[in-house]
This record gives sequence, C-alpha cells and structure tokens, in this order.
Amino acid sequence: MRFRERLCVELGAVRPRWDAWCARRGVTVGEGVRQLIAVAVNAEADDRPVEIESGLTRPIVGESRSRIEIRLTAAEKMVVEQRAAASGLHSNRWIVALIRAQLTGEPQLGARELLLLSASNQQLAVISRSLGQLARGGGAGFTCQELADFEGIREKIDAHLRAVTGVVRANLDRWSR
Repeated sequence: MRFRERLCVELGAVRPRWDAWCARRGVTVGEGVRQLIAVAVNAEADDRPVEIESGLTRPIVGESRSRIEIRLTAAEKMVVEQRAAASGLHSNRWIVALIRAQLTGEPQLGARELLLLSASNQQLAVISRSLGQLARGGGAGFTCQELADFEGIREKIDAHLRAVTGVVRANLDRWSR
C-alpha cells in the first residue's frame, strides 16, 4: 500500500517569490520544496555547503502568511521530523526555515541557537566594557599603542554585537505571527 504524508507551510509574503522561483525552474511549488529538502538533507549528509540565492525583503511582523501544501514520502517525512526535532523545531517550522534560508541566504535560528547567541553576546558585552575602561585610561602601565589597540578591539566587538543583535531581531521577527 502506498502511504503519503502531507505538510502545510505558511509562507506569507514569500509565497509570490516562491511561486516565481519554482516557475523559473519549471517545477511545481511542492516539487520545489521537496528539492530544497533533498538538497539540504544531502548537503548535511555530505557535509558540504548549499548554494543559496538571496534578494527577499524582511517580512513585516504580523504580515499574513499563505499556506502551501507539499507531499512527502513516509521516509522523507520521517527524516524531516528527525532533522526538525534535532533543531528544536516542528517539521513545518523546519521546512519554512529551510526555504527561507535557501531564499534569503540568512541563518534561521531555533530557540536553542537564539539562547546561546544571546548568552555569547552578554559575555562579549562585558569584555567590551572592560576594554573600554582600559582604553579610557584605567589601565595604568599600558602604552598609548596598547590602549589604542584595546579601543580598536572594543570597536570590533561592538560592531559584532550590533550585527548579532540584528540577526537575532530578524529571526524573532521572522517567526512572530
């Protein structure tokens, strides 16, 4: 007996671009999703990067989403569920993250990654403040060059903190409903 599983994914404003992406490749929207899933699963198995297209604008919080239906074999669905669980996501969210990562070239972080990134940022902020104090003269015995180096490192850390905060904010906005 043939057994099919179905997953429904809300795409929101991404849907017209997804339709266009599939049309350019001559595949249906369901075939496109299956191909993306296969590429991601194969890339992970081979430990090689996946080539990614970009060009989408950031979604607006509260923006309506469109539903799309995909059909997977039972084996494909099982692998999707395993990968999703390993990422701390439900299978629908994992598929949406997979599609968005493929379309935008941006990381799609789960709750665990967001918590780890937040903790890392807090530690970097403490280091940055300490370097700032040293650079402002709190580091007696340091040369002017060393103090300038501290300030340069602090500026790089601050730029990194802003970039990571932007990634976290974009991910939270992306997943909000």
